[in-house]
Amino acid sequence: MTPDPVTRAQVLDALRTVIEPETGCSIIDLGLVLSVDVVDHGLTAVVRVAQEPLARRLLGPIRAALETIPGLMDGRLEFTKEPAWDPDSMATEAANVALAELAARPSGPATEAAIWDGLAQVIEPELGLPITDLGMIYGVDLAPNGRTANIRMTLTSPMCPFAPQLMEMVRQGALLARGLREATVELVWDPPWDPRTMATEDAQMDLGIY
Repeated sequence: MTPDPVTRAQVLDALRTVIEPETGCSIIDLGLVLSVDVVDHGLTAVVRVAQEPLARRLLGPIRAALETIPGLMDGRLEFTKEPAWDPDSMATEAANVALAELAARPSGPATEAAIWDGLAQVIEPELGLPITDLGMIYGVDLAPNGRTANIRMTLTSPMCPFAPQLMEMVRQGALLARGLREATVELVWDPPWDPRTMATEDAQMDLGIY
């Protein structure tokens, strides 16, 4: 029996269950979901979400919510900077109150472990694996105040066509760490990247290195 096509309303209802823990508001009420399109005769949902740390920290819950939709074969999640997230015009009144309270609440400094957790979400676009598993992050230099960090990373090769994109993804990944206000990314070529010695065992298996 062929399942009924998924509707946009179903996708929105599922996303309303994703609650941002610090504000207690759903990502829909926060205006973080910029658009929802259902394509492929109701089998695929394309969800565009604001490129904001508040949203990127919820990557797992968003994917889990999409997986609960009966009949949905593919839930595509895209983080984008356009249009820029403007909570004043995109969020509900209650969500704006919660955001204001959050902004007024003092936050503790970031930790190096939290930065690594954020970096683990960054997928190398050519290999399709986390850059942390690939060993492409050479170091995290966190300032003593825990507010700024410099990320030292490398690329699969100096000719990598995704260099600017990947560096920005790494910067955004670092900023997922609560308390971190600024992150810079530094390209390092020494030592040259070698997955045979730098990648995790699981990543090596995925790459066909035995």
